[in-house]
Amino acid sequence: MLNRLPLALAAAIVMLSPALAQTGGPAIAYTTANLNMRAGPGTNYPVITTVPQGGGVTVFGCTADFKWCDAAFSTVKGWVSGKYLSYGAQGRYYGQPIPRSGIYVGVPRYRGNYPVYGRGPVRVQPYPYR
Repeated sequence: MLNRLPLALAAAIVMLSPALAQTGGPAIAYTTANLNMRAGPGTNYPVITTVPQGGGVTVFGCTADFKWCDAAFSTVKGWVSGKYLSYGAQGRYYGQPIPRSGIYVGVPRYRGNYPVYGRGPVRVQPYPYR
């Protein structure tokens, strides 16, 4: 009887895993296009790498409107556009865009104080008018 306890516990954890995935925390997503990963949440930040279409990313959180998501691809961490991410975990929201499914699967949302990776935003110099 005692030898079966660890096996029963492991089975219970496996059964609960899909439910735990929807309680908040990192989510698995796939890119729907080749996607630039940037140092911060916006196109004014430098590109760190490009995630290929179909690439799997771990999403740690998104801006409040899910337009930008803090994610990791391979060993690189940065920001990607949320509109090119689809939810990758099994269940009701599989394949749905993160902006549509993120709130339901518990993707954390940042409300300011965004982490910035690398050297920060690119400052565009104004054109020198004469």
